[in-house]
Amino acid sequence: MSIAKMQKAREMAAQNQPFFEESLRLITFAGDCAYVDKHPYIDGRPVQSTLMVVISGDRGLCGGYNAGVIRYATRYMEALGHPAKVIAIGSKAGDAFKRHMHYRPVNIYRGLTDSPIYGETEEIAKSIQEFYDEGEVDRVMLCYTQFSSMLVQQPHIVQLLPLEAPPIAGLPASYEPGGAEMLSSLVSFYLASRLYGAILESALCEQSARVLSMDGASRTAGEMITSLSLRYNRARQDLVTREITEIVAGADASNTLRG
Repeated sequence: MSIAKMQKAREMAAQNQPFFEESLRLITFAGDCAYVDKHPYIDGRPVQSTLMVVISGDRGLCGGYNAGVIRYATRYMEALGHPAKVIAIGSKAGDAFKRHMHYRPVNIYRGLTDSPIYGETEEIAKSIQEFYDEGEVDRVMLCYTQFSSMLVQQPHIVQLLPLEAPPIAGLPASYEPGGAEMLSSLVSFYLASRLYGAILESALCEQSARVLSMDGASRTAGEMITSLSLRYNRARQDLVTREITEIVAGADASNTLRG
């Protein structure tokens, strides 16, 4: 079952890649325009507070997947030197940070990682944008798990706001609407698509980790069964040997008495 879920998560992540690349191209197109000057989504402001969005799973039995991303995000926030807020996507991150003294989550979103839906990430993106627009935070970071292979999944942190989109070449001299207006309208779309892609990739990592964990558990159980079977057979053989020895000794003793 986990293998089927992993394959489905892999397909969804692959299908989303062109969508994310297009959203990145659009946001870069607007941000790199000469008409965009001192825009808060690009230039930012002095960082006195950070919002950390942490993506984990909703269930366990997946090895160190959840603990790894939670620990990675926590260490990053501890090294900041200024206050940090947390938005937790996934029950495991939500429950972990609820118990934390300094990083209790302002929002927890549950049930998204098993079956990610783009519409639900739009609501999270709006919440993130509001925190930034209202000045409650000066920077937004995203912590999720990157998929490299079945055996390698690493926690990773990227900056969502202010934007760090790379520049692109060949932009037209002018277009409508203006760059600032276009950028403001595209940020929500970009944040939602970025979150959606990260949730899909995290879901793939979670299912891969669960497959490996279940495989390891099955292998360990098999080894334990083999070991216990050997011990049982040896104990049984010892018992049979002892019984035969006692019978032979009794027979010898009986023959001696008769003689």
